[in-house]
Amino acid sequence: MIKFKIVSIITAVIALTLCVIFILIPEVLFMLFNIDENSSAFFIGRRAAMLFLGISVFSWFGRNAEHSESRQAICLSLSVSMFALAFLGSAEYLRGFAGIGISLAVITEATLALLYFKIWFNYKNA
Repeated sequence: MIKFKIVSIITAVIALTLCVIFILIPEVLFMLFNIDENSSAFFIGRRAAMLFLGISVFSWFGRNAEHSESRQAICLSLSVSMFALAFLGSAEYLRGFAGIGISLAVITEATLALLYFKIWFNYKNA
């Protein structure tokens, strides 16, 4: 069974990496997702970077949390957020607003969503 600690570490590393990319070299993500570079995209990208930073810190420092109602809330919240991001990425691709590179994000988000959901489900009655 996948452990909360491992999923949290993976989430923290991915989120921190995205934060750094969005701050230092956002052009990489614009190219990967095939979206236009403009001042609005850079503005939203920097704001998203701060959300990724928060998720990274949250995941890293919460990685050792024992089973509790709070940890269950974390698992369910991250699962819902990741599923929503995967759905949104898929919808934007189908609408033609994102390139095929969005599939990397969708696969990663869906995988994290499933892992957090599995942890939540396995412990929901414990």
